[in-house]
Amino acid sequence: MAAGECQTRNTSENDDDASDAPPPLDSEDIALLKSYGLGPYSVPIKDIENEIKKHQETVKELIGIKESDTGLSQPSQWDLVGDKQMMQEEAPLQVARCTKIIAGEEENG
Repeated sequence: MAAGECQTRNTSENDDDASDAPPPLDSEDIALLKSYGLGPYSVPIKDIENEIKKHQETVKELIGIKESDTGLSQPSQWDLVGDKQMMQEEAPLQVARCTKIIAGEEENG
């Protein structure tokens, strides 16, 4: 070998393309690829998250949470006693005062 000559070769002894194809994957290889990158607790955590979602759905059905167009809060959050006391303490609001009555057209007939 002369000085400055490449010491590695980029050619292989087998130039057969059919032998270079990887063997087909079996079920063990597929299971390994699916579990690759998962932590030791990822499967139990996913199961518990699904269970939590299921329990949230049942709780929503039992307490009857419904979207309201009026914007009212849930009845469990109402403070009826406090609201009644506040209404008694405050002076009633005066919206308008009638100062003149306009006579309409009279129908004689």
